[in-house]
Amino acid sequence: MYALAAVIATLVMPQTEAPPQPPVAGVTVDARRHLISVVVGPFDVPAMPGGMEHEMHAEEPGTLPLEFNWPLDAWFRGYRSEVLDARGAPLAHTLLHHFTLVNFDRRGLFVPVAERIASGSLASEDAMAPKTIGAPMKAGQRLGVYVMWRNRTGRDYEGVYLRLTLTWSPANLLPRPVSALPVVLDVNYRPAEPNTFDVPPGRHERSAEFVFPISGRFLIASGHLHDQGESVRFEDVESERVLLEVQAHRSPDGTVHGVSRRLLALWGRGLRIEAGRRYRVVAVYNNVTADTARHAMGELVGAFAPDDMRKWPAVDYADPSYVRDLAHYGVREHAEVSEHTHHHMP
Repeated sequence: MYALAAVIATLVMPQTEAPPQPPVAGVTVDARRHLISVVVGPFDVPAMPGGMEHEMHAEEPGTLPLEFNWPLDAWFRGYRSEVLDARGAPLAHTLLHHFTLVNFDRRGLFVPVAERIASGSLASEDAMAPKTIGAPMKAGQRLGVYVMWRNRTGRDYEGVYLRLTLTWSPANLLPRPVSALPVVLDVNYRPAEPNTFDVPPGRHERSAEFVFPISGRFLIASGHLHDQGESVRFEDVESERVLLEVQAHRSPDGTVHGVSRRLLALWGRGLRIEAGRRYRVVAVYNNVTADTARHAMGELVGAFAPDDMRKWPAVDYADPSYVRDLAHYGVREHAEVSEHTHHHMP
């Protein structure tokens, strides 16, 4: 009787929230909930001097705090990111300039460098694809996390951690998800050089043209802009038709808080892309200040589903661009092809 009363009491009485737990750097796998927790840190994040808000944008050697192996065959769906103090309590997400999750064992579509499979920047929201879409991953693929901070709070922080919670769909999921990989179209990409540019006061556009090496469909699209950014649009060069556009979420002073997302396959099969056809990406900036906006960026990012995944360019670990790209971050240990890279994608 007393035991039953105690159980009933625990059900009806309000439950207090569990206190935060101190973060422990490393990787843990929750197979039941299909989650991977990646914790990196601790970091000391000093306050940035006035006028240097963008000086830490370019990653420097040594910004790779963690490498790990993807644990199982699955489809990667998305992530949730948290900034924590040494006690495990949440800190302002704006302390994080950006993180990048890199897959050393797959390359980008347009350039022969390691794939950037996920990236979060500024105060961007978490990213999660529907269960019907995912990036195919093989057990043993090598990943790395890069982190860059931007502390504009005016106070120093010590013992700061970044926790990424990665979500996957299992390999036996039916119906099988559509396999899609990340594509980044940068309006100012230059090999081995910074991709940032300056924007004077007023409205300005910067564009670049691309020819896709394989055909497929864009399923999800978004963009990356810095402060004073307004939109990113994607055009067909031959017809001059705008195929899609994403807008910046910005304050009246031009501060960018994120960029809208488009789920292009919600009512159909997505936006059709033809190999060999020329497309244009345009980044639009509207600088409402009297000063030049430094270190602007403009990218269209999306999930691209190839018609034939086997035609995706193979990674070449000895390619000078691949080696130089990783050496920029102080990584020099990925020149050999490991056995798992010969397996087929799910």
